[in-house]
Amino acid sequence: MQKNIDDDLICHIPFGALAKALGWSEVYLQASAMALDINNKTSGFSIQDVVALIQNSAVSKSAQDAFLSDLIKSKKLAQARELELAVALEIVKNDRSSAREQIEFLNQQLARAHARGDRLEKKIHDLTASLAHIVSQRDQLVARSQLKSKATTKVQNGREVLYLEEPICFGALEIDR
Repeated sequence: MQKNIDDDLICHIPFGALAKALGWSEVYLQASAMALDINNKTSGFSIQDVVALIQNSAVSKSAQDAFLSDLIKSKKLAQARELELAVALEIVKNDRSSAREQIEFLNQQLARAHARGDRLEKKIHDLTASLAHIVSQRDQLVARSQLKSKATTKVQNGREVLYLEEPICFGALEIDR
């Protein structure tokens, strides 16, 4: 049975042992692994992962501290951004609630305006019907008066006198004499 050479080269170094061997803090080791997209497996890091971590990490302690401070700053910025978004979300929720209340108020106002418009339209209709009735009565009276009244002129004592035969009934017109 032949053993694959790659299987012999694959070994895993536990997380804590690697941090101790490199003299790094576990936080720095974890941050470096995250920065390089190296998954921290439960069995530890592979040799290739360890080599990549060592090659891409800072050699001096001050560089490690700078790297950690950059990570802390970015985390604080992310937390501040998260807080800003939470505040903005609350503002939007309040604005939405206020807008809903305003919409409800405007809908009620619109309903009242429609009801008022309907009442005014009915009153205008009634007024128009009343005016039409008055005009038709006037037209009937005028028509009756034109049919019944006859005017003739006669000469009396050298003067022309106007005679009305069948005059308009003043009682029907409600005019006092």
